[in-house]
Amino acid sequence: MKKIALFCAVIWITVLALAVGCKAQEVTPTEVHSVGFVQARDSADGYATVYVPSDREAKVLLLADPQLDPTEKYSIVGSYNELTLIFLDKFLDVTRPDLVLVAGDVTMTGFLNSWSYFCQIADIFEAKRIPWSFVFGNHDCEKEYVSIRVDIDSGLGQMTKANFIEEVQAHYEYCLIYSAECEDGDGNHVVNVRNTRGQLLNTFVGLDCAYDEEDGYSHVITQAQTDYYEGVVCALSAEEGRTIPTVVYTHVALPQTFVAYHEIEAGIGDSTYYYGQLLGGDYSAYVDRSPFFDKMLELGSTKAVFFGHHHGNDISLEYQGIRLSFIPHSGMSHEYRTDHSIDYQPSGWDADTVFDFTEVDLYGDHRGGVMVTLDQNATYTFAPVHAASVIPDYADWAIDYDAVASDLIATRGPQSVIRGK
Repeated sequence: MKKIALFCAVIWITVLALAVGCKAQEVTPTEVHSVGFVQARDSADGYATVYVPSDREAKVLLLADPQLDPTEKYSIVGSYNELTLIFLDKFLDVTRPDLVLVAGDVTMTGFLNSWSYFCQIADIFEAKRIPWSFVFGNHDCEKEYVSIRVDIDSGLGQMTKANFIEEVQAHYEYCLIYSAECEDGDGNHVVNVRNTRGQLLNTFVGLDCAYDEEDGYSHVITQAQTDYYEGVVCALSAEEGRTIPTVVYTHVALPQTFVAYHEIEAGIGDSTYYYGQLLGGDYSAYVDRSPFFDKMLELGSTKAVFFGHHHGNDISLEYQGIRLSFIPHSGMSHEYRTDHSIDYQPSGWDADTVFDFTEVDLYGDHRGGVMVTLDQNATYTFAPVHAASVIPDYADWAIDYDAVASDLIATRGPQSVIRGK
């Protein structure tokens, strides 16, 4: 009898252990991928993918317009390439993102080859082993200076965007850019963020600042780019069995940004102001020249679009349920909230040039980026991150505009400077 009782006890313990094991297995989905990334060319679905841990939020940092310039012409207002490199190095260390996306104008090299200047920024991401990508802005490949004969060893001229992407892919392991099939622009591409269980948390769609030989750089996202975007959203949504969440980043602000701003100023419509300043640009006249915004509304996938181009802007608005946000300026090589009365010439700044510090005096230095935080439920939040607030020694090396203005007054006279305080 005791043997039977012992046998029953063993069976019961075994069944209980199996039940507990099955239950644990049900609540702990299998990990299917390690933390890291896959290039589009190596992925099963043709998209670049970053894999993040399944037990925490993921962080995607958006930057805009670091804009290294070989002439350093804006050193007259305190701007130097070296400061941009210091800024990026320190900013990445304190923000510790899982992915970085740059919304165009990595460089501004005119008729000079941009490759070596691009590499100075790319080397920072690679050294930190951070997956990253970018879209082209209007200054990365300079219009009439682009030539199919130019390569990375050329001192003059810009490589075509297609050739530039090929060189990036050959030299930079952590850069995820590729050029999807699209009639307009180069470097339209997708970076998916999934957890290590394979769940899609968000799709980031990067759209090129397309160039047209007749009209120059486009102020809008074109029909072909809109078609590409629609194809991505529909294909991934069908694959996932749900409308996927997407974020779009591009270089030039959507015209609806300025429509929303005008509505808010006039106290009409249902647009909402969230934060920041709009200090330059107005593309509201282009609102009917692109089908992109209406396509976003139709598909219901994208709830946020980010852009740069106008360095002083960092405003975030909502228009018809979609957030439209400028990324705070992410460099110190160009003007930021300063202006000049006479443009720079090859010989230098005209003796009569007046430098206006009003905007930086009134609105301050809010350089930085935007952090998009993805949770494990495939929803996201975002907020601006200002370098001055998160880098402990920022004031020790960043531009001192009071000192710069004082130096201009001392060397060029009090008539050369306008202050806003």
